[in-house]
Amino acid sequence: MEIRFPTGLHLWLVGVFLLASMRVASEIGFRFGRHSRTRNDADTKPWIAAVEGALFGVLALLLGFTVSMAVSRFDARRVLLLEEANAIGTVFWRTQLVPAPANSEMVGLLREYVDARLQFDRSSSAQDFQVARDRADKLQNELWSRGVAFAAKDPRSVTAGLLLESLNQTFDLETARWAAFNARVPQTVILVDAVAALLAIALVGYSFGLGGRRNPFTEWWLTVCLTLVLMVIIDLDHPVHGLIHVSQQPMIDLQHQLAAAR
Repeated sequence: MEIRFPTGLHLWLVGVFLLASMRVASEIGFRFGRHSRTRNDADTKPWIAAVEGALFGVLALLLGFTVSMAVSRFDARRVLLLEEANAIGTVFWRTQLVPAPANSEMVGLLREYVDARLQFDRSSSAQDFQVARDRADKLQNELWSRGVAFAAKDPRSVTAGLLLESLNQTFDLETARWAAFNARVPQTVILVDAVAALLAIALVGYSFGLGGRRNPFTEWWLTVCLTLVLMVIIDLDHPVHGLIHVSQQPMIDLQHQLAAAR
């Protein structure tokens, strides 16, 4: 089962849940530590501090590894978007070498194709995604059939070969973007991060409980920092929902360029 957040508001609710869970873990650890004060001697505290440091080291490693995974997937989506926009732009310029009226027809199809790709990026439900992809697939078939028809008139034409090459690259990038869209950080990794964070916070509360008093500022600062890191990981891992999105500006600029070519 995959974690999904329909809106940015739900992401903040997840953050509140994580923060509340860490506060509960800290409170449980504190009470357990205070209850165990009489059964632990002074030599126990250094060992607990060593375990606490080791646990936070493991947590830092896990979070750094997970952030790296999420950022790499985000960068892949951003790069592929730029490459697809450039590929469609190349198709547009090469259609200028096609005789009229076929060139104007292909440019019109390219406009619709860019609109469909933007519709896909702006979709917010599985049904919208499927509608946008079906529309793009239909336009791909129409563009390819016109490119093949142009090439059939002169099989040795360099222009036709370049046009078909750029069309093929454009369609391959659409498939690559779909694969990158579905490439997520494994859910198990995020759950392990959350569990490790809860255990670390509980151990901090336990240490304070052994000392007989707590430091609220330190506890709150730590829980807020860990919650924000987990929220960023979850947000980066969801290309549509949440607050962090890949900028669609390259495709929007291409849309304006094609509109101006009328």
